[in-house]
Amino acid sequence: MKKIFLVLLAASLFVMCKSSKSSAAKAESPKEVAEVRYRDDFRSAKASEKKAVLSELKASEATYSVLIFTQNFKGEKVTASNARKQLYSGYVISDPKTGIADKIRIDNSVDTKVYDDASKRELIIEAREAKKAKFIYLMKNPGGDTPFIVTYSNTLRPLK
Repeated sequence: MKKIFLVLLAASLFVMCKSSKSSAAKAESPKEVAEVRYRDDFRSAKASEKKAVLSELKASEATYSVLIFTQNFKGEKVTASNARKQLYSGYVISDPKTGIADKIRIDNSVDTKVYDDASKRELIIEAREAKKAKFIYLMKNPGGDTPFIVTYSNTLRPLK
């Protein structure tokens, strides 16, 4: 009788203790971390500025996209990396006049992970989405439903 009670007690403990791995993976999915937009309808930079930005970052080839950190960055550490290497690590501050903080080149053939140290949130820019756009704008969204807003575009906004 004692053995049956212990077996039932152990079984009920195992049933009540579920792995939270699946719920943690859902919480960190990119769809919950960022609002995604696709836009080409805003004012574009001059062709000379676009060419200068692409040559400065060595991102003229089709295998590269430009990730532009935009509004609401207040000096927190941000790290961007992919499966091959770390692409960026720095303290990003948005310019109040232009709304631009920094820009980097990313390889759009592999997923890029962006980690914000202040909010402890991670964003994955998927390669299949990055290939569709030359410019990817990343904005922090304080007080919103999601911590980030990602805008995929083939139009470069004026950076100055």
